[in-house]
Amino acid sequence: MDWQQIFGYEPNIDYPAFDKIPSGLTFRCADRQPGYYADIETRCQVWHWCLPTGYMFSFLCPNGTVFNQAYRVCDWWTNVNCPESEAMYSINDDLYRDVEGNLIVG
Repeated sequence: MDWQQIFGYEPNIDYPAFDKIPSGLTFRCADRQPGYYADIETRCQVWHWCLPTGYMFSFLCPNGTVFNQAYRVCDWWTNVNCPESEAMYSINDDLYRDVEGNLIVG
């Protein structure tokens, strides 16, 4: 069964369909709050986890899904407007805080 014909969507055209994290991405955690970040460069199929130490881990959402910055999860690509993700990076401000709101580092 050809799912592309049934649903009318084509991988790598209508949505990203990487099988691995592309090399040479420009996203960096330097000067960012710790948290989870959609990678706009990959149309949000890749997301990055920035630790309080500045170290970064990168992850790939399964094909057909992209990182939903609002909920910090991989979600169906039809539910996400990737270009708007960068405007929602501040959602991470609530992470890595103690009860008084101070940033927890290390």
